[in-house]
Amino acid sequence: MRVELELKEVMTKLGLTLSTAESCTGGMVAARIVNVPGSSEYFMGGVVAYDNRVKMKVLGVKAETLLKYGAVSPQTAKEMVLGVKELLLTDCAVSTTGIAGPGGGTPEKLVGLTYIGVAVKDRVEVFEFIFEDKHPDPVKRRNARRRKAAKKALQLLLKMIKEVERERKE
Repeated sequence: MRVELELKEVMTKLGLTLSTAESCTGGMVAARIVNVPGSSEYFMGGVVAYDNRVKMKVLGVKAETLLKYGAVSPQTAKEMVLGVKELLLTDCAVSTTGIAGPGGGTPEKLVGLTYIGVAVKDRVEVFEFIFEDKHPDPVKRRNARRRKAAKKALQLLLKMIKEVERERKE
């Protein structure tokens, strides 16, 4: 079953709400969610915070966090996911921040580096990935990384919802 369909099933069954905060994926996570009919039952909305000013003004990411760790960091991903969860008053949220490429990478932060924040109720985790793609076209490589990040964000969200629900029942 596609992750979006299973997510809808689980979210509606549990009566949970969802929001997204996206940088590198540029709305792809939200688009995947709303591709499923009935997503309005649980998806409240999302913020595409591509610019750091939006991360700060809308999502509440601290300027100090951006200065000290950068936009592509676990700290920023965590502040983004908590910010959108609070802004849109949802039970769950996901955030993405990364370097989609083809440029922008450094020896410390490689092209493809992505942080995904996931919040389910009071539990928050940030995951690190390096999404690679070997396509000769740089635009196709970039968009493949973005698609991989969007899919992974939904998979991680679904997994955490199931874990939190299982722990709640024990």
